[in-house]
Amino acid sequence: MYLKKLEIQGFKSFADKINLDFTSGITAVVGPNGSGKSNIGDAVRWVLGEQSAKTLRGSKMEDVIFAGTEHRKSVGFAEVSLTIDNSDNYLPVSYSEVTITRRVYRSGESEYYINKTSCRLKDIHELFLDTGIGRDGYSIIGQGRVDEILSSKSEDRRHIFEEASGIMKYKVRKQEAERKLELTEQNLVRINDIINELESQLEPLREQSDAAKKYLSLREGLKELEVNVYLDSIDKFKEKIKEYEGQFKDIKDNIEAEERKLRNITAQNQQKTELLKTLEEKITEAREKFYVIETNLEKNSSEINLNNEKINGLDQNIKRLDDEISEIQTKSEELLKEEKTRQGKIDYLNKQYADFSKKLEAYQSELDAIISTLSESEQQIEKMKAGIMDKLDLQSDKRTQINNIRNHIENLKKRQNSIGTEIYSLKLEKDKDNMKKEDLAESIRNTVLLIKHSSTKMQELSNERNELQSTLQTMEKQHGTVKTDIQVKSSRHRMLKDMEKSMEGYSRSVKEIMHACQSSGEFGSGIHGTVAQLISVDKKYETAIEMTLGSALQNIIASTEEDAKKAIEFLKRNRIGRATFLPVTAVNGKRLDDNTIRRLEEFKGFCGLASDLVTCDSRYKGIVLNLLGRVAVVENLDAGIGIAKKFGYTFRIVTLEGDILSTSGSMSGGSNDHKSSGILSRSREITELETSVEALKKEEVSLGSKINEVRSMLSEVETEYNEENNKLRDSELVKTRDENHLGMLEDNMRKTDAKIGMLNDEKAQIAKQEQETVLEQKKYEEELENIEKDIAQTKSIIAEHQEKYKADQSVRDELHQEITDFKISVNSIVESIQSVNEHMDRIGSEKEAMQKSIARKQNERQRAANETLSLRQAIEGLENLIKGLQNEKTGKTFEIDRLVEEKKVLEEESSDFIEKLNSTNKTILLLQEEYNRIDVRNTRAEAEMKAIQDRMWDEYELTYSNALEIKKELPSIPQAQRTINDYRAQIKMLGPVNVSAIDDYIKTRERFEFMSVQKNDMEQAKDKLHKIITEMVQIMKKQFIEQFKLINENFGIVYRELFGGGRAELIIADQENVLESGIEIEVQPPGKKLQNMMLLSGGERAFTAIALLFAILRLKPTPFCLLDEIEAALDDANVYRFGEYVKKFSQKTQFIIVTHRKGTMEASDTMYGVTMQEHGVSKVVSMKMGEKAS
Repeated sequence: MYLKKLEIQGFKSFADKINLDFTSGITAVVGPNGSGKSNIGDAVRWVLGEQSAKTLRGSKMEDVIFAGTEHRKSVGFAEVSLTIDNSDNYLPVSYSEVTITRRVYRSGESEYYINKTSCRLKDIHELFLDTGIGRDGYSIIGQGRVDEILSSKSEDRRHIFEEASGIMKYKVRKQEAERKLELTEQNLVRINDIINELESQLEPLREQSDAAKKYLSLREGLKELEVNVYLDSIDKFKEKIKEYEGQFKDIKDNIEAEERKLRNITAQNQQKTELLKTLEEKITEAREKFYVIETNLEKNSSEINLNNEKINGLDQNIKRLDDEISEIQTKSEELLKEEKTRQGKIDYLNKQYADFSKKLEAYQSELDAIISTLSESEQQIEKMKAGIMDKLDLQSDKRTQINNIRNHIENLKKRQNSIGTEIYSLKLEKDKDNMKKEDLAESIRNTVLLIKHSSTKMQELSNERNELQSTLQTMEKQHGTVKTDIQVKSSRHRMLKDMEKSMEGYSRSVKEIMHACQSSGEFGSGIHGTVAQLISVDKKYETAIEMTLGSALQNIIASTEEDAKKAIEFLKRNRIGRATFLPVTAVNGKRLDDNTIRRLEEFKGFCGLASDLVTCDSRYKGIVLNLLGRVAVVENLDAGIGIAKKFGYTFRIVTLEGDILSTSGSMSGGSNDHKSSGILSRSREITELETSVEALKKEEVSLGSKINEVRSMLSEVETEYNEENNKLRDSELVKTRDENHLGMLEDNMRKTDAKIGMLNDEKAQIAKQEQETVLEQKKYEEELENIEKDIAQTKSIIAEHQEKYKADQSVRDELHQEITDFKISVNSIVESIQSVNEHMDRIGSEKEAMQKSIARKQNERQRAANETLSLRQAIEGLENLIKGLQNEKTGKTFEIDRLVEEKKVLEEESSDFIEKLNSTNKTILLLQEEYNRIDVRNTRAEAEMKAIQDRMWDEYELTYSNALEIKKELPSIPQAQRTINDYRAQIKMLGPVNVSAIDDYIKTRERFEFMSVQKNDMEQAKDKLHKIITEMVQIMKKQFIEQFKLINENFGIVYRELFGGGRAELIIADQENVLESGIEIEVQPPGKKLQNMMLLSGGERAFTAIALLFAILRLKPTPFCLLDEIEAALDDANVYRFGEYVKKFSQKTQFIIVTHRKGTMEASDTMYGVTMQEHGVSKVVSMKMGEKAS
């Protein structure tokens, strides 16, 4: 047998499905820290049934499911499958290959499979018992298991020795046997108690059973007689009802005959009505035509008048046009005369323009000669001025240079003075900085003290704020709970109010009656309400009263029988069902007599009469007594049965849970799978909810006020904290500012010393520069004097040329004036010519416009004349049409008068038919009233018959059809009644009777006999279990001692081989209690004294644990062994020794080792590498050692 394959999906860091195929020999699983290599060992433990999340390095089992990464979603389940080659039948199953599968979902559900068949976790544990494989076996050893072996508690080491010695299956069976023994002893105690109890009940039950049999015999005789009396009454009522039905039929036949007569009269009347309608339509049509003729006459007359008005207008327009044409022709002749006059003026102006143009040319030639002379003179003057300007520029430059030199000398002197002042200021500034430096150092020391004070105060305020926030959170949670309660209860209150308003739970007929009362007031004050609405009951008794009344809760209370009758007629008329009415004037009831009540009060469990437990208006006391006056309310069925027997079932009894004992002896009850209709408790619950909501609202306001107070306090603390924080920040800012300022002051002082030195050097350089500048100033002053002499000579020559230039300018100006005057005269002539030409153009345009206007007006006059002729012809046609319409109007007037007369005759005939209709309707109404009177009698008979049927059902739970099965002929009803009274007396003499005692006695006797047999069986089973446990303890003790001795010998041998000497021994701490004792380990490494494990170094302790593991494997090799970094604490030399030893054992055992040590890797045959190429997701790669070497 060996481990063949491991499949992992969604387990811890293995998000994707991976397969690890294992071969014989040694397989190493390697990888960097955190890569998930140890998760392979956890997967094997988990699939073999490990239930401790802590052992699997988690806090809960859900932690083994891949939780996702930044780039991957979490998965919904984890699954591991372990396949084992079982071809040697090492496991006790008939399969050559066994696959163990375990799956867990995020919901917490787990599934286990063996070869894909669902199984229990227990099945997996039992499969690997005493094989060394399993969650508690020694085939899977990790760091935790090594710690368990090395633990200071010797008891913790027992598990591995029990598994190795092969006693685990006996231990499990012993534990099961002990559990069964404990359970058997508990059952025996319980059975003895039951037998004693049953034995004490048998004799009293036998006596009660005999009394009950006699009672049932009497009760059956009473039932037979009383039911037959009821049937006799029902049959008599049925005969009455049958008689009423015959009367109903006669009246219905009469009503149908009258209705047929009514239909005939109605049909005849309908014919007359249709004739009248036809005449009215004809009259309407004739009148409409008459109105059309009148309208046409009016329209044509209006059109004639309109045409006459148009003709008058056109005649006036023709006259106006003739006048306008004559006026235009006169104006045209005047324009011809004006045109001739203007042409003569144009000829005179053209001659004058030619003379002035010649004179203007002569003056212009003379002006051009003078302008040429002036231009030459101006050029010479400008040339000389340009020479002066050059010399003036040079003069200005020299003066500027001299001024600059003077300013420079002045600036040098000022700079020398400024440097002296600046050096003095810098020395003063340095002294001030020294003083500031001392002040800042003192300020920094004071600020540090303030910062410490503020930090302390802020810590105190923070603690106070946290306490207030905690208090506020608690209060807000309470406040939220109260608000939720208000919402829930308010919602419930609204729902109940809506149900009350819509009368939820009531039948349709009751709803309609109450709705009619509320909306239309149809019944006045005659309907008071339902029984449920008009009574109130304490919550404790609601179920009892509701079960007692049943459908009677919906009975309607009316003032009188007449009011009830009206309501019943309303239901019939609207066909909306049936309802039961309780008239206050008719319904009365009786309560149990005082003597009976006094006797009832002596019984334990009696609560009171149902009628006394109900509150109502005094008007309804009779109705309440009728419904509840003979009903007793008790706490439970035991009390009810006792009272019923004592009083001979002479009244109804109901328990607080709603179980009912009828006078017939029948009992109804059980669990309430559905809640009652609630129509009785609804009003009480509404009131309670209103009170509760009001109280909750007050509490909400109170909590809100307290929350505001705490918030206010928190706000004050926050404010104070912020103020202190601001102070702290301000102090830190001041400290930082002062420190920065101090540093700046020290820099400034260093800079000031450097600046003073620089200023002294600059002062010496300025003195030398001043001497050189004075010599340069004298040179520039001599050059300036020579330039000023040249400028004076040039200015004298320019003055002479300017005198001649001014004389030529005077001549030029006079010529300019003459030319200008002539130009003005010429322009005036040109403007006059243009004005006359423009006037001539205007005259031509006006002449043309006048000719067009005359032609247009002549055309307009012709159109008006033509239109006048057309209108006169139209008037003549309209006058002929009016004559025809007047003749047609006269004919229509005669036709309308004839039709109106015919209508009057038909209306008189229709009036006779209406009288016949009214007479027939009256007859039908009288017949219907007679029908209703019989219906009332019939209803009363039905109600009385139903009351008898209800009584028969209440007392015997028999319907009429069921009762017919026991019907027989009674010789005399009075005789039967006397026999009934006799039976009742005999029943009363029997006293309280327990009817169920008959069955109880039989069942109790059978149970007593059964329990006696059970007791004997359990006592025998107890003896067998004691024997089994004793045998298993002996076997376990013997086998454990034998195997422990062999493991101890192997431990000494393996220890010497691994350590190269030394001695090791296993010791049972308590020899008297071998199966419970702890295991001590004593070792003596080479060259050291014998000592306890706890005194060894970490490496020695780990190697000792490994030696113990190999000692067990040497005695009882397991098919495979999984080791998880157990050699981590060893040095390199011991790791190589460990690797060699594993190789030695790998001939019989398959090893899978999770490691990161080089020596172990070199000893392996196959390696699996675990990496995390993707963060948080483990991947597996495999390598054969041959491949690695190549």
